[in-house]
Amino acid sequence: MAAFDLNSINSVLTDTSRLETGVDFSGKSLKLDTEKDAQPIVDAINSCPDLQYLTLTGNTLGVAAAQAIAKALEHHPELKIARFSDMFTGRMKTEIPPALSALGEGMIAAGARLSVLELSDNAFGPIGVQGLAKLLQSEVCSQLQELRLNNNGLGITGGRLLAEALSTNPRKLKVFIAGRNRLENDGATALAKVFQGMGTLEEIAMPQNGIYHKGVTALSEAFKHNPNLSCLNLNDNTIGSKGAEAIATALPGLKKLKSINFGDCLLKSKGAKALAKAFKDNSLLLESLDLSHNEIGREACMEVVDALTVLPDASDRLSRVVLAGNSLGDNSNKKTMKDKLGPSAELSDGEGSDDEYVSGSEEEEGSGSEAESDENSEDSATEDAQHRESVDIGAEINLDNSGVEEVKTDVGMFLDSPTLDNLMRLGPKAADIIDSHLQAIRDPTDLITAYVEATFCVSGLCEESGLAAEVAQDLYPIMLKRAGQQHAAAWLLANTMLRGLGLIKSENKQYRIRWKTSGCYRALARALTAPAFPAALRDTLRFFIASRLPALADRGIVEQLPELYRP
Repeated sequence: MAAFDLNSINSVLTDTSRLETGVDFSGKSLKLDTEKDAQPIVDAINSCPDLQYLTLTGNTLGVAAAQAIAKALEHHPELKIARFSDMFTGRMKTEIPPALSALGEGMIAAGARLSVLELSDNAFGPIGVQGLAKLLQSEVCSQLQELRLNNNGLGITGGRLLAEALSTNPRKLKVFIAGRNRLENDGATALAKVFQGMGTLEEIAMPQNGIYHKGVTALSEAFKHNPNLSCLNLNDNTIGSKGAEAIATALPGLKKLKSINFGDCLLKSKGAKALAKAFKDNSLLLESLDLSHNEIGREACMEVVDALTVLPDASDRLSRVVLAGNSLGDNSNKKTMKDKLGPSAELSDGEGSDDEYVSGSEEEEGSGSEAESDENSEDSATEDAQHRESVDIGAEINLDNSGVEEVKTDVGMFLDSPTLDNLMRLGPKAADIIDSHLQAIRDPTDLITAYVEATFCVSGLCEESGLAAEVAQDLYPIMLKRAGQQHAAAWLLANTMLRGLGLIKSENKQYRIRWKTSGCYRALARALTAPAFPAALRDTLRFFIASRLPALADRGIVEQLPELYRP
């Protein structure tokens, strides 16, 4: 019998030179709706003895397909890398959280320990983070090193939810990527608090997020607690001079910083000078710097170049210095910069004249003050307020005056004030009368909203009246039929129902729930079991009800109706 060699086994387990094995279905453009559709991926997972990575990028997964794949993952605790980017094209936003949740449940059941989680280019928004929360808080992500969430439409709310999920069990990430997410100041500030507790970050990339100096200042404080930071990308945010000064205070502790991308950040000369001084005073060994298109004057550009090249190894160390789109001065100035920077210089001839952004002039200082004023005014506007301002420009139609007619009818009176007396006025054929009334609406979004809210107005009364319960059951198939006749109805219908049940927040601050949600849950419990009720919509509603159950005001009632939250 061979001797048991613990050292040999340990050597194999810790050997980083082992070839990675796994399953890669990237870029196949598969449309996976059902368990049967997912079978090729399930078979590949089941036949892989050492599933270190799973790549599903570039396909589109429905809930049933995700659940099938998740079941296969339950047998693979060795999984380290999950690449799930661009995986929900053409799906409803409300389909994505249950699908993500299912995949997470599979990895949790397996006891996997991920090192990389890639979810970029999935426009799941804040509700998608709810589908991810359990996974991010679980032991599966206890050893996570890379989290990539680029272009997910998180918004401020999603940023806050993400920060909350990551802070529940503090993680030790090395790489955090979250560009193009409209995080703004509040989202960035929430994440900055999480970063402070990590202390292990080596790369942070948050470009195109609408972050101004207040958010940048919060992030700068977080940078101070992450001394291993080597790559920093805040491209296309409005750092401004105040933000640059805040970042400058963090640079003394970032001795390993190699790459900075602050292109399109409205630094102006004042901000560029603050950074240049910090580079020089702290002898930073930068290799790549992008300060392109920042309205920096000629004098400030030269100060940046001098700061970068003050050490004797600069020409060998610098690989890329981008100052294009600023005022670089005449050909003589550009030649001086090129001579100092060497091959790393990207100056783009002819991008600025001597007087385009004149450093230190009264004109520049005045424009800087104006920019700061604009910045402050935008800082004070919340995401919800900005959204409300944008929608007010158009002719938004609410249910209260849903474009049917200005003369108040019995139906209109009921929809404005959904009381039992007003419902009784409509008689035993109330569902048909409401249907006839609402069919006059032409806009698809307004029509679906009107049908959902009319159904909830009736459903809210079903605890008081058997008639209301009957009318509600009559209205459900009518609502589903009318919604099914509209373009992109599935997403609109699910979103409107979730909002009306209080399961997600409305982006419109003026939106109000004017029906009793406990009655709506009772009516929905009956409707969900009907054979004609769409399976995808049923799964979405059940997922959100189950995930929000502990916090529901109607928890006691919902818990008595398991068909609302159990398959």
